[in-house]
Amino acid sequence: QGMQLSMLRGFAAPLLETEYAAWLRRESAPTRRWLMWVPFFAMVLAPAHGNLLFKSSGLTVVWLRLIEFGLTAPLCALSLFLLYRDPDSPLTTRVMLIAVVVVFWAVALIRWVGAAGGGSLSPEIVMVVPLALAAVGRLRLFLILPMIISCSLLFLVAEWHINGAAGYAPTVLGTLMFAALSLMTAIATDRLTRRAWLDRQIAELSAMSDAITGLPNRQWLNRDMDTLFSLARRNQEPLAVNLIDLDHFKKLNDTHGHAAGDVALRAVGKVLARFGRRALDLAGRYGGEEFVLILHKPKHYGAARIAEELVQGIAGLGIENQGAPLGRLTASIGVYIATPGAEDRPEDFLQQ
Repeated sequence: QGMQLSMLRGFAAPLLETEYAAWLRRESAPTRRWLMWVPFFAMVLAPAHGNLLFKSSGLTVVWLRLIEFGLTAPLCALSLFLLYRDPDSPLTTRVMLIAVVVVFWAVALIRWVGAAGGGSLSPEIVMVVPLALAAVGRLRLFLILPMIISCSLLFLVAEWHINGAAGYAPTVLGTLMFAALSLMTAIATDRLTRRAWLDRQIAELSAMSDAITGLPNRQWLNRDMDTLFSLARRNQEPLAVNLIDLDHFKKLNDTHGHAAGDVALRAVGKVLARFGRRALDLAGRYGGEEFVLILHKPKHYGAARIAEELVQGIAGLGIENQGAPLGRLTASIGVYIATPGAEDRPEDFLQQ
């Protein structure tokens, strides 16, 4: 619950934010494609509304055509190309954000310089900006607020240039109202989307957590071990793999019962969790009475010392095991330290 509340405040952890952004890009890819086809066709077909340009000079028409076909339509086309080629790329999101804002600026500029006497744009168009920005990528107030403010100001200046003071007050009020409304809607949508992703992540983590100890189970370990090994292999950094086996654990179950065995596993899990707190360390239950602890760059603090402390910590629990030679629960640990090579797999380190 604490993690959930922290994440709903804005994702303090960069890794979680990165995972959320990647998921959002994948899930919203179809919506974003449709979103970009609309302004693309709007810009390409804009010359069909030639009545807006009848009173403009030839030079003005040239500038408007450059805005339409030299800037906005190519940006929309580039966004569509990137969306179909690699919708997960952060570059795609950045290009789409730029395209949405430029399209709005282009609409206001075209209205300003080429539509004198051609009527008035509705302030509801301001709603498009924050909603579109929220749809195409991660919502960030420090990014979206300047965009909304600049687009709204450009729209209001264009309307003043065209219509003057006549009916300007309703335009201002409508623009402010719709900008605020759309911003609140975008923020609410963003929060709901984050909550949905968070609930999904919690469900996945629950399915991959060991029910007794609360540590990652073998499925979770296999997934994260692959990630850790890839990172260590790329950066040429060593890993220490500790394989922990509880001694004579079957005798504990046979003598004291499986409920006592579960209590012992839970206590060992708490001890193990204290040694895997760093971001790139990994501790989990491998199966039965076996546990795994992977330490990233172990030379910084001594893998042998950590293993010895772990052995002493488990023995220090004082859990009775009458079938064991020492009469209490103990553990044996195998440690293998190396920098993963191109052909090395986590299974190789565990085997060693």
